[in-house]
Amino acid sequence: MENNSYSVAVLGAGNIGSAVITRLQELDTDIVDINLAKVLVSDISKDRAFDKSLLTEEIKDIVDDDSIDLVIEVLGGVEPGKEYIKSLLSNGKAVITANKDIIADCGNELVQLAQENNTCLYFEAAVAAGIPVLKPLIESLRGEDLSRVTGIINGTSNYILTSMEEGSSYGDALSTAQELGYAEPDPTNDVEGIDAMYKAMILSLICFGATPDKDKVHTEGISKITKEDFDWASRLNKTIKLVALIDNEGGGFNARVHPVLIDIKHPLAAIRGALNAVVVEGENVNQLVFSGPGAGAAPTASAVIGDVLSACHQLSSNQSNWYPLRSQKNDNKNFDDVSSSWFIRLSVTDEPGVLASIAGTFSENNVSIESVIQEGRGEQAELVLVTHEAPEKDMQNSIKQIASLDSVTSVTSTLRVYS
Repeated sequence: MENNSYSVAVLGAGNIGSAVITRLQELDTDIVDINLAKVLVSDISKDRAFDKSLLTEEIKDIVDDDSIDLVIEVLGGVEPGKEYIKSLLSNGKAVITANKDIIADCGNELVQLAQENNTCLYFEAAVAAGIPVLKPLIESLRGEDLSRVTGIINGTSNYILTSMEEGSSYGDALSTAQELGYAEPDPTNDVEGIDAMYKAMILSLICFGATPDKDKVHTEGISKITKEDFDWASRLNKTIKLVALIDNEGGGFNARVHPVLIDIKHPLAAIRGALNAVVVEGENVNQLVFSGPGAGAAPTASAVIGDVLSACHQLSSNQSNWYPLRSQKNDNKNFDDVSSSWFIRLSVTDEPGVLASIAGTFSENNVSIESVIQEGRGEQAELVLVTHEAPEKDMQNSIKQIASLDSVTSVTSTLRVYS
């Protein structure tokens, strides 16, 4: 490493890896002089858009090469990338990764390895691709006592929900998302909230020093949302978004992912298409909103290149880029104890006493009703209720009991209301 010149290796040359390599080769040398030394791939015989002499199938060619200063991991999945990153950090090499799965799995351990070996670990692209949100949380806001972080952090699900708000069915919106490359042939991770759950785990670590087990992060997706839900949301001056909600207020810490009805005046309601946004709240900063492109090779590569510049600037200092991680201040709160208000849509028999029996069931579970809309349809009626906030366990008990009433034909849909 001499002056402003740094030797870099890249692990992976798929869509994102190729975009990163292209950006590295285009970097202005007045900013930083990057020498691309090695690219790890699984098949060196495949044609690439760069010099084949850079290719290797052996991670030891990178780990054991003392001339390599910085390694970028864009392999995808947890293994073998996790073990590669551990080896690299242990050898004192700076590491940049875009891999949310790895950081969610063992981010705390990797940060500690970077600190112990006086080297750098960056992963800006792991949460919201092109949006610079992690670095401000790690650096600019490290001295702030944050209370809540809310995010639309999956572009595929947000694209689908936006299309549904504009009139598409769920199936048509998903098909279009797949045609455009927003959704994979198997879209489960995106539409069932799993991708957002991993990102919520990363935000939990950065913002609150919490390392929740993924089985403890309540996760729901969007596959049950209908156009009729959006019609009702519009009537209530709201829309529907899949959000990650991370609270760390007096009642305890909880991270969760699920759809919400959200007021059209809220900043997240304006995030449309494949865009992402993160809202950070704290006593001194009130509310900060970070928004922009949250998926795709180009935005992800942009975040990686930003990390490259930061890492190169940091490398000459022989220090880790990390302040001590935050310590978790509050105990974990069970999701059953998290309070929300709810939107509940029922199909009921159109006869006297139905509303009274439903209201009575809510009352038995200590849930109060904020508003009711009833519309008759011959012998059947549609009943829409919005409740005041109540603990999850009380709401679930209420809904289960209401579904068993003779006068209730079906519980058509239920959605939590963001507040």
